[in-house]
Amino acid sequence: MIYNSSPVEAVVIRKVNRFLALVKIDGKVEKAHIPNSGRLKELVAPLAPALLEHVVSESRKTAYTLKAIKYNNLWVCIDSIAPNRLVYETALSGKLPSISGYTDFTREFTLGRHRFDLICEGDGRPPLLVEVKSVTLVRGRTAIFPDAPTIRGRSHLLALAGHVKNGYDAQVLFVIQRSDADRFEPNIDTDPEFCAALREAISAGVRVNAVKLRVGRRSMSIMNEAPVMLSK
Repeated sequence: MIYNSSPVEAVVIRKVNRFLALVKIDGKVEKAHIPNSGRLKELVAPLAPALLEHVVSESRKTAYTLKAIKYNNLWVCIDSIAPNRLVYETALSGKLPSISGYTDFTREFTLGRHRFDLICEGDGRPPLLVEVKSVTLVRGRTAIFPDAPTIRGRSHLLALAGHVKNGYDAQVLFVIQRSDADRFEPNIDTDPEFCAALREAISAGVRVNAVKLRVGRRSMSIMNEAPVMLSK
């Protein structure tokens, strides 16, 4: 999937706040939007090579969006929305093992008080609700999520658990947006309440899967499924 059709090379100067960074493009300092609510502490760091997308819009305060960071000589996609489209396109093509056998797919599906990333439907089986989580933090070959406490993420897990009881199937799909991880594990040190909600969701019948991506300058693709570790 193309996530950045015309990448603009830059170098990070510093992160200003959660959604804004200063970058240098051809010697000129520019502001860039960060499309991710995580901390990204080790990624959006001074002197990190970056890829931007130039966005022309009168409603925006910044002309650029930060799309990827080079870390340990690998590109890491930091756009937390891009995995939603990737999962949709891959599921639509029938090439996503954890989402197979369905014929109809709808993005941004609202059910009750929550909006889920995807609902998959097919004859003779319950609808499948899918919540996609963007993972950018890796420690020692283990991808972990979240990298900041997430009340919204916790709420989605509990909502999925409730919908399973009402006859839906449900899945949380953690998308590791880099290729240097061998497994996935929930980040209990950063957000124990999210991890508790994840265990509750699993007990209710929610499936948990993870996939690892290969990220290039313009495109990214699913490499393979990654084992989900819940030992803690």
